[in-house]
Amino acid sequence: MDSILLRAFLETADAGSLSRAASQLGLSQPSLTAQIQRLEKHLGTPLFARHGRGVTLTDAGRALYPRARRLLDELRATEDAVRREGADGVGTLSVGAIPTIAPYVLPAALRRLRLRHATLRVDLREDYSAVLARLLLDGELDVVIAAQPYAFEHLETEVLGSDALVVAVPASHAAARAGRITLAQLRDTPAVTLDPAHCLGEQVAGFCSSHQVLPSVVCRSAQLATVLELVGADVGLSIVPAMAAARHNTPQCAYVPLVDHVLQREIVAVWRRGAEQAVHARAFVECVRDVVRGW
Repeated sequence: MDSILLRAFLETADAGSLSRAASQLGLSQPSLTAQIQRLEKHLGTPLFARHGRGVTLTDAGRALYPRARRLLDELRATEDAVRREGADGVGTLSVGAIPTIAPYVLPAALRRLRLRHATLRVDLREDYSAVLARLLLDGELDVVIAAQPYAFEHLETEVLGSDALVVAVPASHAAARAGRITLAQLRDTPAVTLDPAHCLGEQVAGFCSSHQVLPSVVCRSAQLATVLELVGADVGLSIVPAMAAARHNTPQCAYVPLVDHVLQREIVAVWRRGAEQAVHARAFVECVRDVVRGW
């Protein structure tokens, strides 16, 4: 059975919509529809019931789903094993990391890894969690370093440590002198935030919404460095990772805890479910764990 067609089937089943699945797969909707129809013709039965809001699995589709998932997982595991057995003595490790972790953790982790495996080549992809999860599922990455509470569906996560979240304020702000800040001070205050495409941006937005903190967002940025520079320029406040605060320690910014609230995120390694963990990937993850726990 064609793995491409199975992949199209699983993506459509998970998305519940041909248009959403096509977007995630980088296909046109007609191309994806043709793939689904080929699979249905091969099996001799409809796999989806079409309706105005999207698609749902038929009985045959529900029977196929766990088997298709298992077949693709086994195929990826086989490909990984063959690559490892056929590799020369140098070896290559493909790693993904999200932008709010990569610059603060990976340099030190890679230095540690190089001391243990001097000839190992590391290919790095920095991107959003959703993109990295898809690449990991497709077998293009060996392991991803990311953060929860992002939900990595159909993947396994391993907690490596935690990273506190702190409030970045201009050095002239009253909270900088007090060494702390309250929810009341955050309410209706100009804010500089990460784009919600970042899992951290989504996490912070969720916290603010649940605590009725509705700041006036004056800038949404794709990069933490921009956020912190704008805070230092007194454009607004922001909630940022402690690891970023430690690196961006300038006289223009101060970093203070939020009174009566523990804000943090879990740093995780993300693996393909059921896949054998390569020796080099495991060594890399242990180096990341050492760095994270050293913060």
